[in-house]
Amino acid sequence: MNRYDVDVLVIGGGPAGFAAGVAASRKGLRTLLIENLTSLGGLMTNGYVTGPAGMIEGICKELLDRMRSKGLLYDTPHTPAVDPEKCKFEMETMLLQSGCRLLYGMHAVDVIMDGANIQSVVCYSKSGRCEIKAGLFIDTTGDADIAAVSGVPYEVGDAEYMGLNLAHTMGVRMSDVNMKKFREAMKAWVEDNTGYPENFSIVGEMMDKAVKNGDLPYPIFPGGLIYQVPGTPDEAADITFNVAHSYYNHNLSVEDLSRQIVEQHQQNQWLENAYRKYVPGFESCRISGLGSLPGIRDSRRIVGEYILKNSDIAAASKFEDSIAKFPELYDTHHPTSGYWGFRHHIHSKEPIPGAVNLTEPCDKAMHPFCPPEEGSYSVYQNPANYCEIPYRCIVPLKVDNLLVAGRCVSAQFHAMAAVRIISICMATGQAAGIAADLCLKNRISPRELDGRLVRKAMIDDGVPLDRAPDGYWAYLAESAKDDLNKHEFVRLRGDMVGVRLPDGKITMRFGDIKKQSPEKG
Repeated sequence: MNRYDVDVLVIGGGPAGFAAGVAASRKGLRTLLIENLTSLGGLMTNGYVTGPAGMIEGICKELLDRMRSKGLLYDTPHTPAVDPEKCKFEMETMLLQSGCRLLYGMHAVDVIMDGANIQSVVCYSKSGRCEIKAGLFIDTTGDADIAAVSGVPYEVGDAEYMGLNLAHTMGVRMSDVNMKKFREAMKAWVEDNTGYPENFSIVGEMMDKAVKNGDLPYPIFPGGLIYQVPGTPDEAADITFNVAHSYYNHNLSVEDLSRQIVEQHQQNQWLENAYRKYVPGFESCRISGLGSLPGIRDSRRIVGEYILKNSDIAAASKFEDSIAKFPELYDTHHPTSGYWGFRHHIHSKEPIPGAVNLTEPCDKAMHPFCPPEEGSYSVYQNPANYCEIPYRCIVPLKVDNLLVAGRCVSAQFHAMAAVRIISICMATGQAAGIAADLCLKNRISPRELDGRLVRKAMIDDGVPLDRAPDGYWAYLAESAKDDLNKHEFVRLRGDMVGVRLPDGKITMRFGDIKKQSPEKG
């Protein structure tokens, strides 16, 4: 039986684990990262979610800067996209350059406990059974697998949706897409404006037509993530394509996960044919790659020292021990509805100051099990502000030498649906690596560590947690301020919020949509 004994063990090589491994190793800790696949990056690379949304800071920014310098980044103000295959190489190189040891094909399945501490993690690989000891463990499995088996309390799903998980997407790579033609068609659709508010893009209209004409058997999703692969020509581009969706999911069931994967294999073939027929620029598209990692958006969420509340997102909550900034919107991919696609609001008995509070009733399909209380407000995040994520969200209850980073940190259902995005996963991973260093050097547990010290260490390392978002986010915030006071808000399909302008036209979001959509974006 193989044995390893290190300072820090990182379990999982997705965005959070990658950042945790780099951060811990750079502090001089003997760090080992284990991953059950054969490459790093998780959904960012193996799942074809190639555009990291949110605030790109710290190690996330460093990685993208390295990709940009090599011509491997499709650079846009919002969600710049990486080459998924080349990003695997770059992440591996960056991790090893930090001094972090790396083992692939390692399946972490159990723990050996010593009271409230993990003594070792039990893994299986081609070498057989393996026990890995460490002073501190960082769970970046995405599903809180190690936290769960070590006794950390956790939650799954939400009472409002009867325990169901978010909709799941299986990404594919497509070739021979004329992105120039597609962007021109999208721009013309926005300028024409007659599609609002029933649809928020030309793709939503396509789905309705395809279902009506029998080219899709049912509504799958009224939008999706489409990112051009850097270096491929505009007129015959490769893209990463995240549109297929499965609903009514239980993401801790192997049978249901298998159902979702097979279902989306079929959906992607249907979508390939439908896009060829209905979407400008996709006339010659073909699937050229299948994601090797299913796009699971949520499963377990640990219960930590602080649970990020659904209302924290809308209220733009700030924390003294903040380790990440979140300027995005609620992104609850609807658990049951392929028509709505996603939900961008929560409900509150009282309006939340500073948020967008609507009183118009919701479509019943948005709330299939539990209608909102009569008179409650539909509350949307205000793009003129941003929420922060505190260090305490990555500190689990009951286990003393464990940190948890990535999409399974301590948060309520809709808050997690917001902060699960790639840039935030990297931020919480980086914070976990830095916290591990502070804990081991001071011989204290993560629970005893003052999170303000983690924040300070991140700022000292160049992460601008002490400054408001700049660039694209500063522009968006500034352009949104006038809308908050001057315009009528309307709810668009897909639960986007639009504003009705004085001439009667509706924009998809706050501010001047033409300025928000650069030619490349």
